[in-house]
Amino acid sequence: MDLNSKNVCIVTLFVSVVLFIFMVGYVWHFTVDDAFISFRYSEHLANGFGLVWDIGQPPVEGYTNFLWVLIIAFLFLLKLDPVFLTKIIGLLSVLGIIILFWLITNDIFKDIKNKSIAFTVSTTFLLINPYTAIHAVSGLETMLFAFLLLGVMYSAWKILISPNSKFIWFFAFTALLLSLTRPEGMLVSLGLIFSIIIITYKKNNNSIKLTSYLPVLILYLIPIVIYNVFRIFYFHGLFPLSFLAKMVHSNTYPLYFLIALIYLIPFVIIILISLYLINQKIDTNKNQLKTNFKYFLLILGVTLFFAIIVYVYTPNINFAQRFFYPSFVLIYAAFGIAINILFNEIGKNKTNIKSAKNTRIIFSSVIILTLLVFTNFIGVNELVDQHNYGDSLNNAHIPLGKTLSSFSEDNYTIFCGDAGSIAYYSGWNLLDGLNDKFIAQNGVTTEYLKEKHPELVIFISYNQSIDWTNPPIAEEKYVLENNYTQLSPIKFNDNYYLIPFLKPNIKDYNLIKISIENVAKEST
Repeated sequence: MDLNSKNVCIVTLFVSVVLFIFMVGYVWHFTVDDAFISFRYSEHLANGFGLVWDIGQPPVEGYTNFLWVLIIAFLFLLKLDPVFLTKIIGLLSVLGIIILFWLITNDIFKDIKNKSIAFTVSTTFLLINPYTAIHAVSGLETMLFAFLLLGVMYSAWKILISPNSKFIWFFAFTALLLSLTRPEGMLVSLGLIFSIIIITYKKNNNSIKLTSYLPVLILYLIPIVIYNVFRIFYFHGLFPLSFLAKMVHSNTYPLYFLIALIYLIPFVIIILISLYLINQKIDTNKNQLKTNFKYFLLILGVTLFFAIIVYVYTPNINFAQRFFYPSFVLIYAAFGIAINILFNEIGKNKTNIKSAKNTRIIFSSVIILTLLVFTNFIGVNELVDQHNYGDSLNNAHIPLGKTLSSFSEDNYTIFCGDAGSIAYYSGWNLLDGLNDKFIAQNGVTTEYLKEKHPELVIFISYNQSIDWTNPPIAEEKYVLENNYTQLSPIKFNDNYYLIPFLKPNIKDYNLIKISIENVAKEST
């Protein structure tokens, strides 16, 4: 790569970093409401109550991010603010992804001089994607999972191309962390273990030393079996409640998967074009590059398949492609390699155009690359949405939760669909479909509400009133039958309101009513 090309890479990376910093600053105050669910479990665990949603109640698994809950519990033990520190962990995960991009670039272009373009392209597309900034500060484990997913894919690939045994230890440990972070991490890890064994078996002429996979047994299989046995006996269930509520008992659509697929298709086309070019054996020095790239794409395909298979049909509750975003990170790694290969071909064809066919391929790739730069900014609208979401949450849910915390010692109960920040800040018991076993498995019934007799029922409305159905749904029927007092709506935004109903004749009725009315007044 000549001096001018190096300068272009440096300037491109600098601009990307500046843009990323600007986007992070723009959404810094954004923390998604679901993140507070993990915070609540972590706080209870750190305070010695166990993995429970409501203190004094049986354990429930209303989260799908065990390692994330443990990390946040550790923050609570250190008396640190989880809202701030989870953003720092998210940003460190972005840095970790960039470091892995650098390692991948150096490994795959080991004997090739012109390789800076791969790292530059991968990192640039990572940083200019608004979803990266959103997930880095969201308070959820998405960015950590993306980092670990890339890490486990990288280590699996290194096992295939390098005889160094240290990578099997790194793979096993990273696979364990990945599997503890999200359930699909177990599918990915097991799929990669099986793939590595099969590929190695074929490479070694149908022979394999099982003792070389002892680290996988020690560091991954045994711990993950112990963890799942613990889960089943501790929570008395096979699946997390959120999985039952969102995936089993909800209407699901392939909408977000199709959007992700449309976004990724141009990247995949470029990758396949570059694979075609190096398959032509134009240069004998590229044989090792071709082999390494093929193995990289093979491991990438296995990782992607098992990472997204659970979410092909997802409920209509996604934000910033949360379920598929880690796949973007993997594609960026392969895309940078592909662009580097094309770049080297363009440089060679300046003086010696091998064929008109290759020239057309490269020209088409440039057009697709141009389209990619524009399509990557589709997420700008969501960046604005999450910025406004952060404002709204701090205007409605969080102040409501904080004002209700004054009455947390009275063992009051809320029934509300928005389970995160209201529950976390209020300290009240909270009934919802993500953290209550009965509701997650059976839905809401009037009889169950009568049994739990919540003091506060909060409806979600798209305007400032309740559209009473005929016949009314269970929670509406319960409120009507028990003469709850309807309070002023709390405005989240112009199309989203919290409509509170307070149970009459309870202790502190007047004080609670005044507190909620004040929040409603401030929200408008």
